[in-house]
Amino acid sequence: MKRHAGLHPLSQHHHFALTQALLMRRAAEAPASRRAAALRQAAEKFLSFWKKAGEQHFREEEELLLPAYARHTPLEQDPVVARMLAEHAKIRGQIQQLQTALETSPEAGLPIEEGVATLARALYDLIRYEENEVFPRIERVLGDAELQALGQRLTRLHSKYSCEI
Repeated sequence: MKRHAGLHPLSQHHHFALTQALLMRRAAEAPASRRAAALRQAAEKFLSFWKKAGEQHFREEEELLLPAYARHTPLEQDPVVARMLAEHAKIRGQIQQLQTALETSPEAGLPIEEGVATLARALYDLIRYEENEVFPRIERVLGDAELQALGQRLTRLHSKYSCEI
């Protein structure tokens, strides 16, 4: 789907996050002999990504994108946005659980394995939902000038962060 240029920074960031989700999923599917190490490495890599760019991405969607949309549509009446925000909160909780599991039980692979697999699926599902449902909805409502201005703000924010994989 062709995305308005103003939302390209968010879609590009989604690409990096999908790569992280894929790496986590592959780690969860690694052979048993390598799984614990692969999961720990994938979890640590994701948490580094989250701190460098993921948290900022969620904030940009919540603090720039949705307020622009809210000028045209009451957010409390939009179930698509409500679901997006609920998913953001759920993923933040999963990230906190994963961080705790890494810090408190380095030998225990099961909580990390479950956390990595669940987070990978939730992240993938959220990104697909935003790209297929949320962004097209916002593009239909915001005018070209608003989307361009939004894109300029997003680009400046994203240029400060590295999304290394």
